Amino acid sequence: MSHSLTRPEVLTLIGPGGETYRGGDQEWYPDLWQRRAGCGPTTAAALLAYLSQTRPALAPLRPLAGGTRTGFAQYMQALWPYVIPGSRGLDKPESLVLGCRSFALSRGCVLQGEVLKIPRRRENRPTPAACRDFLLRALDNDCPVAFLNYSNGSLPNLDSWHWVPLIALTEGEEVLLCTVLDEGEEKVIDLALWLETTLLGGALAAVFP
Repeated sequence: MSHSLTRPEVLTLIGPGGETYRGGDQEWYPDLWQRRAGCGPTTAAALLAYLSQTRPALAPLRPLAGGTRTGFAQYMQALWPYVIPGSRGLDKPESLVLGCRSFALSRGCVLQGEVLKIPRRRENRPTPAACRDFLLRALDNDCPVAFLNYSNGSLPNLDSWHWVPLIALTEGEEVLLCTVLDEGEEKVIDLALWLETTLLGGALAAVFP
């Protein structure tokens, strides 16, 4: 069974030459440190851009030039002061949630947040069913999810120590196939495989009205 955002096209961006991107890319930041550590703010920008364009009450959060690479890059820059990476990047999921909520308050909107931590120690990790339930609560309420992974485990198409927005889930026997946006592209990862093989864990986080 599949679960997806109702308007995933909102996160399609048009470049200056007419090229298309799915979500943002931290390489669009102007500063070298931002490009190296900016996956968290880039993911936060995707979450808020989607919510602001699908909820009339959150319209004050909208990017000024939504739908374009240039406009989204400006939005990423606007998020940076609220979702500031430290020397190890944005390594705490609560920091992303707090940053999103603070940015929303600065524009007169109120958001809530929820985090599911996935610890380093395997015996302390939530089950695949618990991760699935977290994702379904968000996606079925039309909210994208921020996925933080400290170690990519057996997933060759996912960088370690990295945030990505997650926009869809397809359930199968012993798999949780998730669509994420990374480097301006859609990628499909198996979250169940990641949960089994990651060395360091990570987190799932969501913000919602």
